Amino acid sequence: IGILGLYRAGVENYQITLGGDGTETPVIGERAGPVFSYYQVVPALERLIAAYLTERQSPEETFLMAYRRLGTAPFKAALYPEDTANAA
Repeated sequence: IGILGLYRAGVENYQITLGGDGTETPVIGERAGPVFSYYQVVPALERLIAAYLTERQSPEETFLMAYRRLGTAPFKAALYPEDTANAA
């Protein structure tokens, strides 16, 4: 999980990236979707972590392992629940 702070037009926003890996085989994470405002970023991360804790197979499964196993869908749905509701 990566967080990139952006300051545009006097507004603080945050871009969340998923799937990055800082080990000996580094990978840059992919943008999850639209940016979050200062007030939205913590609740978004809480939803993301709750989804991971629900979806993981065991306590030993890291976020990256779960992300690679499941793909982006459950994590994007957690980050952007309003998009999921509109798609239904």
